[in-house]
Amino acid sequence: MISTHFENIRVGDTTTTESRTITDDYVREFAELTWDRHPLHLDPAYALQTRFGRRIAHGALMLSTLLGLVELHPSYLQCFYGLDEVRFHAPTFFGDSVHAISEVVAIRARPDGESAIVTCKGSLINQDGTRVVSGLFSLLVAGAAQAIEWEAAARRAPRYSGSGKTSTPSSSSGTTSTSSTSHACGCTEPL
Repeated sequence: MISTHFENIRVGDTTTTESRTITDDYVREFAELTWDRHPLHLDPAYALQTRFGRRIAHGALMLSTLLGLVELHPSYLQCFYGLDEVRFHAPTFFGDSVHAISEVVAIRARPDGESAIVTCKGSLINQDGTRVVSGLFSLLVAGAAQAIEWEAAARRAPRYSGSGKTSTPSSSSGTTSTSSTSHACGCTEPL
């Protein structure tokens, strides 16, 4: 969906992604990563007694899957700005295959003209055509002058040391310098 600078994006642009199958391993890894170990997602005997009759994937995992399936090219995506009107319409069961459909619904250039807030309406659809999650997601997208040649940027990117500090490779000596960071998303200018 975000595969170019904002000046080339148009309201009404639509994308349909490839599918992803929801597996036991995928759900268990998410449960461990987030510490959301509710038995509805992990315990078949518990889930059998619920309104669903079997285990379902986490809603937050399905929202993350929706965002993960949509192309967000690192040369143009600067950061996530917001999620709005998120709704969980239907459960996602183990073995379901889901794909994302996304449509650009608004583009608002920032006053400096260097980037824009691009708002997309996204839905995650299962193999039966049932919408399982939807929402609006807003992204800060670079203009042509702000696009990053991301392979080179990745080589220069700070690396997290686990101590709340980052280390950045020096351009000449191969050594690293360390500095404190204050923004988790790396966004330093006001939105």
